[in-house]
Amino acid sequence: METKLLQKLMNLPLTDRGNAERLQILFGNKWKYLSRYRGWMRWDRYCWRGRKTEEMWQAAAEAFCTLALEIYRLPVPPGDMEQDRRVRIMAWLTRSQLNYHTTLAVRYFKEMNREEQAG
Repeated sequence: METKLLQKLMNLPLTDRGNAERLQILFGNKWKYLSRYRGWMRWDRYCWRGRKTEEMWQAAAEAFCTLALEIYRLPVPPGDMEQDRRVRIMAWLTRSQLNYHTTLAVRYFKEMNREEQAG
């Protein structure tokens, strides 16, 4: 993942809504919630295919895990402040993989999809 994108994702709030914004950036063109079908669709490079909500939760949890690992792999900057910030972000992303946080992030992401479709 590019450093610029990582920095953008790291600067989002450490909240479930912040996680939904992360999903919007990471999944915006690949996952959509379609109200008329009451379900998630995923682009597989050829067409949109229906997916179960549990698959979306799993994809979100994997994205949070991957993001935490990518942040861990960034070169260590000088100064304790940046290291502390990264540790807080990685800790949040690790907690975000729990069902409760993943469910809320996906719910907010779904709302973002609805707003995008309406607008």
